[in-house]
Amino acid sequence: MNTLFGYIAFVTTFLAVGYMVLFVLEKLIIFLYEKLKEFFFPTPQIPQDVYEQICKEASDFVWAKHRPWDYDDMFAEYMCLVNDKCIEKWNEMYG
Repeated sequence: MNTLFGYIAFVTTFLAVGYMVLFVLEKLIIFLYEKLKEFFFPTPQIPQDVYEQICKEASDFVWAKHRPWDYDDMFAEYMCLVNDKCIEKWNEMYG
């Protein structure tokens, strides 16, 4: 009985360590692939002046809205609007 328990413990430990090694190796390979892909084929970015213009337009739009209530989270609305406009501009320029 003692030998059987030792065998089961050895096999379980061997499989767990092997799985962890393979998991770490897979994540390392994926990480290196992503870095090399980005190095050789960089993702196009929106130019800084266009991004600043988008931020300014979003800021003006959010501040121009009439809000009769207090404690409104205008920053969240601003960030959502900037994100939407950046996606729209990126699709217009590169998509």
